[in-house]
Amino acid sequence: MRSSASLVAIATLALAATQAMPVRAQEPEERKTGITRRDGRLLVSLGLQDLFKAQDVQHLLSGFTSRVLVRVAVFRPDSPEPVAQTMRHTEIVYDLWDEKFRVRRFDAGGKVETREVATASEAVDLATALMALPVATLDRIEPGATYRLSLRADLNPISQELLADVRRWLARPSPRSRMGSGDSFFGSFVSIFVNPRIDESERQLRLVSQSWVEPPR
Repeated sequence: MRSSASLVAIATLALAATQAMPVRAQEPEERKTGITRRDGRLLVSLGLQDLFKAQDVQHLLSGFTSRVLVRVAVFRPDSPEPVAQTMRHTEIVYDLWDEKFRVRRFDAGGKVETREVATASEAVDLATALMALPVATLDRIEPGATYRLSLRADLNPISQELLADVRRWLARPSPRSRMGSGDSFFGSFVSIFVNPRIDESERQLRLVSQSWVEPPR
């Protein structure tokens, strides 16, 4: 019969081997996404309300700020680098005195919108429903080429580096980073959407759209 010391050694080695194994990121879910074109821009429509669970909706009533960060990238299936990308950052605060939710949305183009709503459901919709969100200018999208969207939504991002990047983007969005590629905080498609750190937010959704062939113009 093996000694206790041997069993402890075996268990320790097994645990070390398990910890050394890379954790495979779950494959993003494919979700039907609305794709339209207007005024020279590619627009996206999609609901991400399932980012919030029941306890998250209840937490909105606490009076503390809840934040939602949505990032969208357009890419070609044969390349890990995005063709174009954008983001939207939303803050939700419940006013305990007025009993209303104040929702403030910041878009990558510099637009800031503040609204007051009566219910948590309305606040969640404002933070997570993408309605004709501009993602790219059409001069970046080649007719006849195949494209796909990658979307990531984070509830209450806790990475200080990520929050600093969002604040920097909102304070000084560069012409190249507005609905475009280049020196934005997104980085590569691989690093943001394929291998996200699990500690970057309280909860996240990672999705991909259906593929489409861009029609002639």
